[in-house]
Amino acid sequence: MTKSIHGRGGWGVPILGLALGVIGCSSSAARKASVVQTAAPLAPDRVAPRSAAPAKPPEAAPPDPPGLVTFLGDGTLLVAGTRSLLAWSSVGSSGSSRRFALPEGQPTLVTSPAHAGVVIALSQRVILLTTPDLALAHDGAGAALAGVPAVHLERERVLLTQSGSEVVRLDTRGAPAGASVETVTPVLHGKRLSVTFVASAPDGSDRASALFYDGEHGNVLGAGLPFRLYSGSAPRAGHSGKVGFSIEGQEVLRWDLEKAKVERRGTVRCGADRELGNPTPSPSADLLAVTCGDDLVVLDGKTLKSRRRIPRVVPGCDQGPSLSGRVLPDGKTLELEGCGGIAKLDLRAGKYTCGDSEGVMGAPYLDAPPAPGAPVSLPAGRRPVPACSKSADEQPYSLGRTGRYQVVYGERMRVLHDAVVLELEPDSQVPVLSPDETLLAYARADHVVVRGLPDGKVRALLRLDAP
Repeated sequence: MTKSIHGRGGWGVPILGLALGVIGCSSSAARKASVVQTAAPLAPDRVAPRSAAPAKPPEAAPPDPPGLVTFLGDGTLLVAGTRSLLAWSSVGSSGSSRRFALPEGQPTLVTSPAHAGVVIALSQRVILLTTPDLALAHDGAGAALAGVPAVHLERERVLLTQSGSEVVRLDTRGAPAGASVETVTPVLHGKRLSVTFVASAPDGSDRASALFYDGEHGNVLGAGLPFRLYSGSAPRAGHSGKVGFSIEGQEVLRWDLEKAKVERRGTVRCGADRELGNPTPSPSADLLAVTCGDDLVVLDGKTLKSRRRIPRVVPGCDQGPSLSGRVLPDGKTLELEGCGGIAKLDLRAGKYTCGDSEGVMGAPYLDAPPAPGAPVSLPAGRRPVPACSKSADEQPYSLGRTGRYQVVYGERMRVLHDAVVLELEPDSQVPVLSPDETLLAYARADHVVVRGLPDGKVRALLRLDAP
């Protein structure tokens, strides 16, 4: 069984574990990126005599249907089947593609929509391929990170990851003693890399720290932002453009990502029994939303001074303390996603403009009886507001990071954009968007469809078995 682990970048939560199927291919084929070749014809002196029985034609290999379809951080579309990988680049009138034969041994694929490159992890070795060319960058010992296409050479204390078109070597000897590498987060389009390390504390909890690296040369620039891949607490780092934000105790820090330095600190009043977290900036970083428990605090993104507090905003769902929100391109609308659909909150006015359910607007998640003393209804002023979805039976879910596109699941999936509706074929799998949201891709039974956006015109039909 081939497995795939891939994370979701930006403000989202990582997605883990996608089974692709049984594989069967020579392990030596994994040592270089190439198109699978057909057998060479017999030489003249090897031609069978006339009296011999006709040679039985070789059996055709069974189809290799697409099991994983995802866009990577550099815009490469990666398609994985049971026996091979295909990397497609949109450069050129019809694009270009490269193929790589997967090795035997139940490989695990590691990809991320925030990173370039792909890792193939096996029991005894790890392979790192660069994208879009699927060139071999490493094949040997090492530990694959979860959710990030990077390889940690633990003995050498070096981390290998793709930045731009090259693989950089990041020296991890500056990490705290006993700390392990958890994740790598590219910012400034990969010009900076923030590597998060996690060490166990005496009380049994884990303690996160981070280092900033130059994405081109790999040298350490100083302390970094502690982006977490796994954590039972609220996220403590976020970024937009050239600005980053992190949280230390009751303080919010604003970072200049180009200089890799903290340029301002601000204190947010939040009780000792409540957690400060979820720094969520607007696209221009002039506004910043943070959470204090389930409440939202809106800060001026430049001065870090508090503008307003809005009670009970974290969706009452099973996502724990994660806000699962992002500020849309208008710079003021916080879009929230939860079990009951989506909700939109105007950060400047402090009011919800729409909401698909009470739960996504902050009401308790009543899958179980509420705890004693817990609120059981919405705060005043949130009822009534219109639903964000046009139909209560078909709730749209965000597709991409800007909120411009949504997908509606049903007998036939539909992709919505303003007044445009793209209806997908009945056998279509869940679609994905390119990082710049100009391409839509999805698997069908034996091929992958790539469409341009917003017109929906077919750009390419990709098959893993094609020469």
